[in-house]
Amino acid sequence: MIAAIWIAVALGLALWSALGWGLYRLLVMDHRWLGDLKPLLDQMPYGELIDRWVPGWRVLADWAVEAVQFGLGALGGAAPLVVWAVWGLGTLLLVGGGALLSLVVLLLRAPAQAPAR
Repeated sequence: MIAAIWIAVALGLALWSALGWGLYRLLVMDHRWLGDLKPLLDQMPYGELIDRWVPGWRVLADWAVEAVQFGLGALGGAAPLVVWAVWGLGTLLLVGGGALLSLVVLLLRAPAQAPAR
């Protein structure tokens, strides 16, 4: 059981690290590339069908693109620090959770019978 816990923690750490790397790459990119999304929203297939089901989705999507562009621009040079801090906190939580689960398994394990003399 303990091996399964630590295999899950290792897999979680690998995925968490990949997510951290992707976030870092996204944050250090030039955030103006998001401006290219607005013309693509107008050319989106089935846009009229989506507009029937979710009226005003284009305005919401434009607002979301602008908000993300502003957020990425605001982070700017602090991106590496933000990513390292978030990655470190998540790693501590994953390893701490694995250690806590291992402790629970050890405490709940039935004690071994002492051999008879």
